[in-house]
Amino acid sequence: MSVLLETIGLGSGSCSACKIREAENEKRVFKLISPEAGFVYEGVQYNLHDFVYVSPHCFAAEKIETGTFKSGRNVGLKAYVVCQLMEIISPKEKKRVDATSAKVKVRRYYRPEDISTEKAYFSDIREVYYTEETEVLPIESVKGKCEVRKKKDLPPNDLPVMFQHVFFCESLYDPLTGSLKQLSSNIKMRYSAATMDTEAVLRKRKGKGKEVETDMESDIQKGAGKENRLATLDIFAGCGGLSEDYKRVSVTKWAIEYEEPAADAFKLNHPQAAVFVNNCNVILRAIMQKCGDIDECISTPEAEELAKILDEKVISELPIPGQVDFINGGPPCQGFSGMNRFNQSTWSKVQCEMILAFLSYADYFRPKYFLLENVRNFVSFNKGQTFCLTLASLLEMGYQVRFGILEAGAYGVSQSRKRAFIWAAAPGEVLPEWPEPMHVFAAPELKVSLSGNAQYAAARSTANGAAFRAITVKDTIGELPPVSNGASRTSMEYGDGPASWFQKKIRANVDVLTDHISKEMNELNLIRCQRVPKHPGADWRDLPDEKVKLSTGKSSI
Repeated sequence: MSVLLETIGLGSGSCSACKIREAENEKRVFKLISPEAGFVYEGVQYNLHDFVYVSPHCFAAEKIETGTFKSGRNVGLKAYVVCQLMEIISPKEKKRVDATSAKVKVRRYYRPEDISTEKAYFSDIREVYYTEETEVLPIESVKGKCEVRKKKDLPPNDLPVMFQHVFFCESLYDPLTGSLKQLSSNIKMRYSAATMDTEAVLRKRKGKGKEVETDMESDIQKGAGKENRLATLDIFAGCGGLSEDYKRVSVTKWAIEYEEPAADAFKLNHPQAAVFVNNCNVILRAIMQKCGDIDECISTPEAEELAKILDEKVISELPIPGQVDFINGGPPCQGFSGMNRFNQSTWSKVQCEMILAFLSYADYFRPKYFLLENVRNFVSFNKGQTFCLTLASLLEMGYQVRFGILEAGAYGVSQSRKRAFIWAAAPGEVLPEWPEPMHVFAAPELKVSLSGNAQYAAARSTANGAAFRAITVKDTIGELPPVSNGASRTSMEYGDGPASWFQKKIRANVDVLTDHISKEMNELNLIRCQRVPKHPGADWRDLPDEKVKLSTGKSSI
């Protein structure tokens, strides 16, 4: 809890931070407004007829497990159940109602994965089904608010990534018979307030001879104006994945990438950017030379020589301090990776030192924002000294800093990818919050150890529930044709249409499958791949402990 700047030095004898904390704690206490209106719980106000998330563990096991959607390592994990608050039940004999004594009556909405595997894969992940099923549950089962709208009122989203708690309902489901049919007009379903507000706007504008545009859409268009986007320098750019992520808020004008094939791919993905194919130390030396700051530059003789021979056109395109708003990048991770058996080699150690080069860019350019991404082990490598040095350096520069480890599977990726991030924002800028994890995923809270026994987690674990189910490997690549060992055809027909909602999103209108190729493995590795069991979640750890005979006559395991 920080002290408010406007109260420093007033000598009032009171701590405003303590008052803020008291107010925040008060919000977290359960408070019944009235049985006809709503209640406040965990800092959120719930009104009658609101749509809410409910813990899946509050429903009978037989209801949840029927036709369970299989999801590999996440078998058994369930997304929150979408419900609507129908009634607030408080004991009349109690003078003070608390979270343990009050209950709620909710109407349950089923998800596609609650009905069948086929429905789970092919249906929109945001679809829910109206039922007449109601349950009385404790207040503690309520986990947050969501919205259910008509499909036509969904917020625009061309990507398979979910960051909004919005669902749609068009069908009625009967859990007893398993029947699913169109929602009839005589069912007076109450949609979210956001939908009703949208409908009011549409009615108000109707007949005025103007194209209808909701306030939500106009707000999105205002926020996406090019004049508001950050001028970005992408270092260790690769093919441009990080820059792709920030297209809505930034425009990548410059990129530095050492490997030429990756730089060529970056140019295709970001044709507006000036891409420098070189060592980032050489480029920084050239920039400082261009700006007349060469006396402040400490570099190797090799970097000095390479900077001198840069083409004049390249030098003219180099950014200078004041032009760069945002620097992002993922410094080489080989030295930090626990999967690298040679992370103590000379080359790996050189790669680790690129963190210092990356920090040098932040120190020289002083952008508004700075983002570092790396593997999870970056936090613990070298007993945490490299991580602490990075944080200390940014703090010494005057930046606000936020760090954490995030699990990509909790954001809709069909595999476990844990990554460490460090955000820095200049004084006066807003330090970005971490995105909320939206998918259930079997991973513990990813905590960073602080001083003493204190630990910090950037995002909660979603193993006990989240807004959406896990995205599986079958969701993403289940429709791809078989590929043989060493296959090298760069283009082919898909053969079949998309078999899942996710595939429809990522395939869009493309009919040609590209780069569906396979590295040619030796005989032993090919046998190992063939022996991995085919049940969900299986990997190399499930290989049988047995010897196999190779075509050479040799035996191996």
